[in-house]
Amino acid sequence: MVAIEIEKIDGRRARGLRTRDAIISALLDLVAGGDVAPTAQRIADRAGVSVRSVYQHFADVEGLYADAAERTYEWVRETARDVDSSLPLDRRVDAFVDSRTTTLEALLPFHRAVRLMEPTSDRVRGYRLGMEKWEKDRVGKVFAPELRAMDSSQRSVVLAGIDVLASVDSWDHMRRNGQSARAARLVLRSGILSLLGAAG
Repeated sequence: MVAIEIEKIDGRRARGLRTRDAIISALLDLVAGGDVAPTAQRIADRAGVSVRSVYQHFADVEGLYADAAERTYEWVRETARDVDSSLPLDRRVDAFVDSRTTTLEALLPFHRAVRLMEPTSDRVRGYRLGMEKWEKDRVGKVFAPELRAMDSSQRSVVLAGIDVLASVDSWDHMRRNGQSARAARLVLRSGILSLLGAAG
């Protein structure tokens, strides 16, 4: 009897996790499709659940966006390709720009949606700030040979400059203002090389 009850509880828990996952996936799918502020009804319809179910799993929209942000930034960390810092600089820049801009283009819709939520959500903002720190640390590792050769003040300026150039905010600005993805990649590549003193 006890085993049957445990099995029922485990089954309900598994169904609950599947429903929660479907709701988060529905939000991300809607955002990726251009709906940066989907209603609970649209999220529920996309997930194939009731609106009531959305609010059973998430106390409010902020909680849903926070969980979606956590999942999205985990995806960024898991899919980012490592760049060998021993490669020649031009090859490292190409590899870094290719990896980073692929991620940035995929992140754009969610970035725009999250910016709408951030003013009222410490959790969402916290996830973004953590992601930005991770990306800056990654820049420091990829371009460590060049950064080590600089004095501390120059290193700080160059690292900050590359970090800004490679940010989702900069990518969003370029794409909103008519730059194609290819043109924006060239801007990023040229900017990194210029900051590292290797342009031309």
